[in-house]
Amino acid sequence: MTGTPDIAPVLPPADLPVDLRRVELLCAWLRPEEGVELERISWAIGKRPRGEGWDNVLWPIGTLDGAPLVLRIARRRSSRALLGREVTVLRRLRGLGTTLPMDLPRVIATAEDAVVVEWIDGMTAAECDAATQEQVAEDLARMLATIHSGPAPEVGRNPVRGVPLATRAEHFAADLDRAGLDEDAARRAARTWQAGIDAEEWQGRELLLHGDPHPGNVVVPPPASPSAVTLIDWGDTTRGDPASDLGALLLHFSRSTTGLLEVYRASAAWTGIEDDAIWEALQARARAWAVRVALALLLVYPEGHSLGRIGRRLLAS
Repeated sequence: MTGTPDIAPVLPPADLPVDLRRVELLCAWLRPEEGVELERISWAIGKRPRGEGWDNVLWPIGTLDGAPLVLRIARRRSSRALLGREVTVLRRLRGLGTTLPMDLPRVIATAEDAVVVEWIDGMTAAECDAATQEQVAEDLARMLATIHSGPAPEVGRNPVRGVPLATRAEHFAADLDRAGLDEDAARRAARTWQAGIDAEEWQGRELLLHGDPHPGNVVVPPPASPSAVTLIDWGDTTRGDPASDLGALLLHFSRSTTGLLEVYRASAAWTGIEDDAIWEALQARARAWAVRVALALLLVYPEGHSLGRIGRRLLAS
């Protein structure tokens, strides 16, 4: 994974403190994935974390065949289930043998409340230049289409992703009130949200969703690297209405959001994607979700953070 940005958000307090002793104990209890030999790891456990996010701490532990490894450790009790869902889905997607438009994190081993993955070098899509962001957005549209069109394994339900918009209406209203937008921007956001509420609800099968494919969860490798762009952070994965994933897709830079959604439609194969009425309703719900997520980014990330700027950009358009 990538490192932490220069201007970080205020993270929720950790109720599962992560320190060197806990890291060392977890490394002693690792269960390797199929085909992985832990004896081949060159152990070099760091004295401090390499990064820390909303739910997990990333701690360097060594290398495997030259690839740096990090232990992702739950820092909050509420994030324990997220790691389990992530591992379940990554195993399933890798096991399908399907060529995906983007790469996936490689799980090396697991332990209680922790997972070992290869460190992914690069920068997030949120930090890239406009041309790179636009190409990444199209690749992500194809990636989501492929994921949504495949089989959906049993994973725990995410109460805030893939659900009917009406279940999030109270939270949307509270966030809109707190955001302090100017009158025109607030009116546009409310109008977009209401259009999504008024659109027909999702009636199809529950599709497999990434859950949080915003620009901070796509890692672009350095220019000289042979590695592919990687979609990371699958902890919010769930099943349900694809509109929430498409809402996050719309946060990625594109000169035409309609064109970006059409890239998705051309690659998707789930039942009903060819129906114009279903498609129109899906677009309306997706745009509502985009406003919902943009408000969350604006409220969580400072103005100088790339994700904070992305939220503000969408709400200003």
